[in-house]
Amino acid sequence: MLEWSRPDGCSAEEPLTYTLEIQEDSSGAEFLPKYTGDSLSCTVEGLKRSSQYKFRLIASSIEGRTGPSEVLVCTTSPDKPGPPSSPSVQEPITPYSFTVTWDPPQDNGGSEILTYLLEISEGDADANQWDVAYSGPATHLQIQAVNAVGSGPLCPPLLARTKPLPPAPPRLECSAAGPQSLKLKWGDTNSTKIQLGDEILYNLQMEDKNHRFVTIYRGPSHTYKVQRLLESSSYSFRIQAVSDAGEGPFSDTHSFSTIRSVPPALKAPRVVQLEGNMCEVTWESVQPMRGDPVSYLLQVLIGRESDYKQVYKGDATVFQISGLQSNTDYRFRVAVCRQCVDSSQELCGPLSPSTPFTLRRVELPVPRDTPTVRTGKSGRPRGHRRASRRPAGGSVQRAVLHHRLHGGIFIHEVTWRSWGGCGGRRGYETKTTQQMRHYSVEMSEGELDSAVVYCGSELDCTVSSLLPGTAYSFRLRAANEAGFGPYSEPTEVTTAAGPPGQCGAPSLTLTSSMCVMVSWENPESSGADISEFHLEWSRDQEPMELIYCGTDTQCEISNLTPATRYCCRLQAVNQAGVGPYSELASVQTGAAVPDVVSGVAVLDYDPSVSGQYAPSTCLALKWDEPCSNGAEISSYRLAVGEQVFQLDASTCHLLQHLQPDTEYSLQIQAVNAVGSGPLCPPLLARTKPLPPAPPRLECSAAGPQSLKLKWGDTNSTKIQLGDEILYNLQMEDKNHRFVTIYRGPSHTYKVQRLLESSSYSFRIQAVSDAGEGPFSDTHSFSTIRSVPPALKAPRVVQLEGNMCEVTWESVQPMRGDPVSYLLQVLIGRESDYKQVYKGDATVFQISGLQSNTDYRFRVAVCRQCVDSSQELCGPLSPSTPFTLRRVELPVPRDTPTVRTGKAAGLAGTDERVAALLVGAFSALSFIIAFMVEYLFMK
Repeated sequence: MLEWSRPDGCSAEEPLTYTLEIQEDSSGAEFLPKYTGDSLSCTVEGLKRSSQYKFRLIASSIEGRTGPSEVLVCTTSPDKPGPPSSPSVQEPITPYSFTVTWDPPQDNGGSEILTYLLEISEGDADANQWDVAYSGPATHLQIQAVNAVGSGPLCPPLLARTKPLPPAPPRLECSAAGPQSLKLKWGDTNSTKIQLGDEILYNLQMEDKNHRFVTIYRGPSHTYKVQRLLESSSYSFRIQAVSDAGEGPFSDTHSFSTIRSVPPALKAPRVVQLEGNMCEVTWESVQPMRGDPVSYLLQVLIGRESDYKQVYKGDATVFQISGLQSNTDYRFRVAVCRQCVDSSQELCGPLSPSTPFTLRRVELPVPRDTPTVRTGKSGRPRGHRRASRRPAGGSVQRAVLHHRLHGGIFIHEVTWRSWGGCGGRRGYETKTTQQMRHYSVEMSEGELDSAVVYCGSELDCTVSSLLPGTAYSFRLRAANEAGFGPYSEPTEVTTAAGPPGQCGAPSLTLTSSMCVMVSWENPESSGADISEFHLEWSRDQEPMELIYCGTDTQCEISNLTPATRYCCRLQAVNQAGVGPYSELASVQTGAAVPDVVSGVAVLDYDPSVSGQYAPSTCLALKWDEPCSNGAEISSYRLAVGEQVFQLDASTCHLLQHLQPDTEYSLQIQAVNAVGSGPLCPPLLARTKPLPPAPPRLECSAAGPQSLKLKWGDTNSTKIQLGDEILYNLQMEDKNHRFVTIYRGPSHTYKVQRLLESSSYSFRIQAVSDAGEGPFSDTHSFSTIRSVPPALKAPRVVQLEGNMCEVTWESVQPMRGDPVSYLLQVLIGRESDYKQVYKGDATVFQISGLQSNTDYRFRVAVCRQCVDSSQELCGPLSPSTPFTLRRVELPVPRDTPTVRTGKAAGLAGTDERVAALLVGAFSALSFIIAFMVEYLFMK
């Protein structure tokens, strides 16, 4: 409340108007009118507590206005602070704690906030028992602020609930075990959901070689199959349940073991008939299984019997069976049995498909033209061959041998002639009393015993199945009814050299997973030395290719593919030709370490979809799976500088907990049961810098319908974070949600289309290549009240006597606030306008004017704020000049010419003055033009 008295020297009847002006000491602004009226007191409202203000008073009347009075300095007293904003519960929320934050009260009561009191009550909002849970100066559920004056009001209660306890770990079991896999299951789905809710995830971990537990599965399922394991090995697992309440504890460690693998099934065995009632059964071999030896089980099914009988069990891959019956059906099958070294257990694999066999009696064919029995391959003579019969006569004279090669088998023709002393001519058949019944041909090879190769009545025979390049001796004797005669002289003959025989199957020895040593033996001699060997090689079912040609009996083949089957065959060559190919020999290369990892790349997103990707502290990696080389890839090793991380078999990984804006050298290698593959070439990857902090948000200018906001320091921000900085400015809408109103690089933004005298909440965020930074605290800024508009120049009309009437346009109330009008006048040559009227009328009459005196009138609109005593005056209108003229009394009607003449005289006087001025100006212009032309042209 401010009071004052009338100025000295002013009578009580003289009307005076007082203008009270105010200035905030801290603002440094000009004095603004706070009150205008004729009262001698004023209550100033809407002031801030504990703030200093300056006041001065100006009095005005019709004659003018006084100067401002001395400045009065006043300081308002402080008050209790207002209530803090409604508190909010922030993450993380645990079963035993949560964080409560709030904003300081908008009105601190004019005194610094000393402390906050946080009250908490267990139960609902209507609980009567409130306890002080916190007291301190931090701005971090009912809260009240305290300053030097006292405690402010409590804010509205906030209901907050702690989270339930994290779920207990489920029971982990192994539902199925295989040689290379374990199927795990856990928990009871129904009971778990009832207890913890539907949002339950399970984190299954397995212990690696470094005795560290790594996550192999994370998801909602209750079963998981762990693959790529080693047979007959023990593995340790533990499990953890995760819900919205957090991560529960891990279960106890459970150990489960894989079983031994059963031997594979073999192909159908091969059965070959031998001489007599015998056959030979052969089958493929199997390598020892992880150090355990293997044996073979041979079974046979005879005739129409229903059960197979075991005929052999051992480690050989060939077995001969005798005592077979002719024209009887047999079926043979074989299986592999694994003998476990560390136990007495024997594991037998599945039986092979059966091979049918029937023992047939073999009849030796005897062609008509050459009645010989030929063997299937070159070798020693195993019997005699019969020759075609011819007429015979006389005794044996001489044996002649001819040798020839027929169909790859050496054949010798032996001919002789009988004696002619039996009554007939030599060479022709004669009838005698002692006819020769037959002849006997005997052959010997070297020092071996001789053997009869022919016995008959013909004069020639053919001996086949001889060895090439071998010396043979033949002799002949004849027989009649009296018996055999003496042997003839031996005849020596050497067979010609032939192509080499069939080589034995090469022996294949693995020296490494990529190298094989091939060795073989020389075939039997065919009368000529071996000039070279041809070794053909192929991969699995691919065509054969010549890989070696030379005289050595071994060859090393390298650069093979691991875990691949290869086969080969051998052929010998001499001067007589090329021998047949040997039987195929095959070998399976062993498994090797994986190939080098390729395609290593850094991604801009999280391939594992874990939701933990942060570009400043994480690197998302992805690579291509390399060739496993026969053994499945079980894991990967990631080398980050000097640190090595053990990963699972996935081809992607999220590397976390790194330093921002730091370069790392990354190398990856694959691991299988054989060992670790080579490291890939180093990959240099850099983490992104930390997202920028939010700048400081300020309001640089406030208008009735707009707010101009600015933030940050352009230079310092660019130096610190780089040029590529965007700002995301958000404003809270009517639904209390923040929406983006600007996103760009500018540091200022003008928010328009706002309501006057309203508060708006804003927050800002900085965005760079490193990501989106955190949002700033919420800032509230208010628009100001709009100032009334400027009016047009008022209209002044002279009335009778020394009066005039001033009128002006009207203005509607502004958002419910009434308006008043302020009329000012400037008299003569004075420098200051004087206020002559203030009210809500749009017309005002002024009396007491002086004749022939210049007056200027102007008007302004003032807005009376309803919710406060503030008065906002708009700009003054343009001034309207006015001069009071003496008005002549009207003359009678009979002399109207005088009034007319007077009017004409007044009008003529004005016209003459105007004409005189135009003439004078024209003359002056002519004189100036003449002088310029004279001075410059001459």
